Amino acid sequence: MLITHPISQARTETIEHCRSIYVRNLRLNVKIGVYDHEKYGAQPMVFNVVAYVKRENASPSHDGLDEVVDYDFIRNSVVDLVHGEHVQLQETLCDKIAQQLLTKPAIVAVYIASAKTNIYRDCDAIGVGAWYFA
Repeated sequence: MLITHPISQARTETIEHCRSIYVRNLRLNVKIGVYDHEKYGAQPMVFNVVAYVKRENASPSHDGLDEVVDYDFIRNSVVDLVHGEHVQLQETLCDKIAQQLLTKPAIVAVYIASAKTNIYRDCDAIGVGAWYFA
């Protein structure tokens, strides 16, 4: 997973003893964009999300789903938010996704990257990525 945004030493210590739970290359059609031609339909995007959970909140003792953060929560949070109202900026959409994910107390940090995949012919994608901390 491409993480393009470095974090400070103090923030690194926040995730040092965490388990990561990720959704990679989630492909969705999204109502997004600031330009007129982007406001009349959805466009393809790819999302990569990594949630960091303290190991004591992510190490099951009886192998039960109730003991961990379910990756369905992560995926469904992204899907639900992108199928909502039109958003102008990728940054705004990533912020909204992070706010939703960080409502789960076990999640201490997330890294979210989004990319529009159909903007330029000479590159695969254009996008943004950012860290968010509880």
